[in-house]
Amino acid sequence: MTYKKMDDACRLVRGGAEYLSTHPDFNCPTETGFIPDSGAIAAFVTASTGKKPTYFGKPYRETLEMICEATGVSKDDMCLFGDRLYTDIALGARNGVTSVLVLTGETTADDVDSAAKDEQPTYVFGSLDDVDKVMFGE
Repeated sequence: MTYKKMDDACRLVRGGAEYLSTHPDFNCPTETGFIPDSGAIAAFVTASTGKKPTYFGKPYRETLEMICEATGVSKDDMCLFGDRLYTDIALGARNGVTSVLVLTGETTADDVDSAAKDEQPTYVFGSLDDVDKVMFGE
C-alpha cells in the first residue's frame, strides 16, 4: 500500500466507484505486533470521502450463508472460531451459531466481560492449543 494507491482509492470512491470492504477489523495480529487491517484502511477512505463501504465479510449474515452453501453444513451444526468479538464472534452470536473466542489476538478477557450481548462468545479459550487439549486431551 502506498500513499498514491490510497489517493487513487479516495478519488475513485469520490467519483462514484463501488466501495466494498471485506471486514471492519481495525488491527491484524502478527508475530511482531499489530498491523492495520481492512477496517483501518476503509476508515481512512471514509474519513477522506465521507462514504462508507459495503462490507461483505464477517460479521455479516451473507458470510454465514456463503459458508453454509459452500460447505453444506447448517448453522446448527457449525462452530465458528475467532479472536475478535466484533467480527468473528459477532457472526456467530448474531446468527445463532456456536462461537469460540481465543485470546491470542486483540481481544482480552476484560473485553469479553464488557462486550455487548450480540458479541458474546459461547466459549472462551486462551489459545487454539487450549481448545485442542480440551477436545482431544494431551
